[in-house]
Amino acid sequence: MRIEPYSERYIDDVVSLIKNFHAESVGEYDDLFDPDVVIQTIKQNEATSSNAFLLVINDKCEGILFGVRFQSLLNKRQIFQEVIWYVNKSFRNFGVALLKEAENLLKSEGVNIMIMAVLENSKTAKLKKFYEHMGYKLMESHFVISL
Repeated sequence: MRIEPYSERYIDDVVSLIKNFHAESVGEYDDLFDPDVVIQTIKQNEATSSNAFLLVINDKCEGILFGVRFQSLLNKRQIFQEVIWYVNKSFRNFGVALLKEAENLLKSEGVNIMIMAVLENSKTAKLKKFYEHMGYKLMESHFVISL
């Protein structure tokens, strides 16, 4: 098992992970999944390799933690906002290792704040308790509507 930055060699595995994440969690909020758009988005984003951390087991990507980086509007602190943290079911026992290594890598690259999301349809109470145990603080809730 190893954690490494995104590389195009794992594009098919990453698309599969995002498809699984969509089916398991996000599909309730946005029912459209287009693998071609996922591939195009990944390839167009120059920063993908520094914003995506992969859990690789036996030369196959089994998990991903992907987000965006930006500077705080209040000061010069660098923020990483998680967009997806997903590990295939058979390898979920490695999910915390993926999170901790991503935290370490981001910190070493000057990121000061990491924001993780909890979807309200996926073990919400358990995940909130987990994040609090890991030292995260509840910040805000979001509401979504399809227009």
